Amino acid sequence: MEHRFFGNKVWLIRALAGAALALFTLAPAHARATTFTQVTTDTTRDTDPAPSPDGKWIAFTSDRCGHGATQVYIMPAEGTGEVRQISHEPDSVRAGTPSWAPDGKSILFVSTRGKRYNVYSVPFEGGTPRQLTHAPGSHRFASYSADGRQIVFYSNRVRPGDLYGFNIYVMDSSGEREDEMAKQVTDSRGSPGHPTWSADRKWIAFVAKEFDSTRQQTMEGNILFTKYHLYKVPSRGGKEIQLTRGMVDGQAVEDTWPSWSPDGKWIAFGRQVGGKRDVWILDAATGKAFPLTTTGKCIKPTWSFDSKSIYYSSVTGDRNEDVWVARDLTLKAPPPSRSETAKKRARSRSATHRATPTKK
Repeated sequence: MEHRFFGNKVWLIRALAGAALALFTLAPAHARATTFTQVTTDTTRDTDPAPSPDGKWIAFTSDRCGHGATQVYIMPAEGTGEVRQISHEPDSVRAGTPSWAPDGKSILFVSTRGKRYNVYSVPFEGGTPRQLTHAPGSHRFASYSADGRQIVFYSNRVRPGDLYGFNIYVMDSSGEREDEMAKQVTDSRGSPGHPTWSADRKWIAFVAKEFDSTRQQTMEGNILFTKYHLYKVPSRGGKEIQLTRGMVDGQAVEDTWPSWSPDGKWIAFGRQVGGKRDVWILDAATGKAFPLTTTGKCIKPTWSFDSKSIYYSSVTGDRNEDVWVARDLTLKAPPPSRSETAKKRARSRSATHRATPTKK
């Protein structure tokens, strides 16, 4: 396990672990973390980190089992101790994207058993997985609401033969039944994916491609060439609201893997700018986004349940990923730009002018 400060890349040795250390800035002053700790260090692909509610464990996807397959594993959150395989899917399938039940007693994951993805639940102590989704098509990444009563996931069950036919669904935590199937909450042609609940369970954030039906016959409008960005939708269904868009430093961005903080204030997500991928933070109240990492190789962020840390994957080779954690975060949304301030003042003056009665 390794520690480092990002600003000047000073590597710490274990002898300094108990010393009083200054707080270094990772990127702009809007995002800081006391330490960045490498949790896994082997040469396999360890990815999709998910911390347990009590903070003691990390669930993750790994190909360390060999055979070209992936399985779900858990290990102590500090990175030292026994790694335990929790899914035991056949070698011909892939299992991954774990997420925890709020009570910490079970873990959701997806598996291609049956030749298509379905959502399964497996006890933390191990045992036989229980299949929760039962409709045609493919059903991907699933997560519990904060009260543990509902599960959100994405599925292409309505258009199972369509590569971009996915939408967001919500089902009861006990899984789908013939008389109670999951409810569709988005109606998008942008192939929504990777849903995450707000703390109050009123909203679901997700990523989707920007879809414009009037430009689908053009290179810029065709869904194959458009970028994923962040959206949110009421958890009961309704109007989908776009949260991110545009460019950074003159380059188009693509956003992936959102994770809403348990305190409801922030959404962490992966952002690709050019050839670089980093963890970014969105202020849920203001819509302002800013980077947390700057190495250009950080993906798949997931919040700890106390909202004080973010686990993520760091890509170090063609097929190698390791799990890292940024701890003791200090986050502050950037102030509005001059243009935004000017627009706000102009709107205020316009509103004041309209409200002032004219003299006769």
